[in-house]
Amino acid sequence: MKIKVLMGILILSLLTGCTSVVETVKYIHDSGKIDNYIYGDAKVANEYIEKIVQALNTNDRELLVSLFPEYARSKIDNFDEKIDNIFRGYNNNKFSGKIIRYKLDEDNDYESSSDKGKLQKKVYASTTIEFADDGGEYNFPIQIYFLIRPVDDFHENNVGISKFAIDSLNLHFLGDKLDLEKDGYDIYAFGYNSGR
Repeated sequence: MKIKVLMGILILSLLTGCTSVVETVKYIHDSGKIDNYIYGDAKVANEYIEKIVQALNTNDRELLVSLFPEYARSKIDNFDEKIDNIFRGYNNNKFSGKIIRYKLDEDNDYESSSDKGKLQKKVYASTTIEFADDGGEYNFPIQIYFLIRPVDDFHENNVGISKFAIDSLNLHFLGDKLDLEKDGYDIYAFGYNSGR
């Protein structure tokens, strides 16, 4: 059935000239990946977002720490200080008012790898948390980017968050300040260096 639909779309594309054949085939190929992320990994990412927001909202350091597995904690330099920086930055930036909205952003992705029957999956997600004061005025939002490993057969105790970045500005800082060691483990919070 899929082949018949694909052939019909390709023939229609050739006849109408509206869309190139390459673009049509690429869209069909990528649609499976998009659907796979939306229906599988978005649920995992949303569960983590709920817990992150709860931890920030209640200043629950232990809840946030629990989202990072033991293996990730051992790989992140100055882990405790970086966790403290998340709460310090969140509270010092005086995100006054209440959280009015948080959602899974659209620019998310996943990847998986396997070897000799072992599987590792990575889910890249970002969220924006919006605030408003009592008068309904919007305050600056914060953005959070994180990498979740929902499955990791290669490293024991490594299911959870391995990379986490939070700031009140755009996440342009990720490329040059997060994970300088390029090992897949780091925390960046509100411009604090934590020993860099």
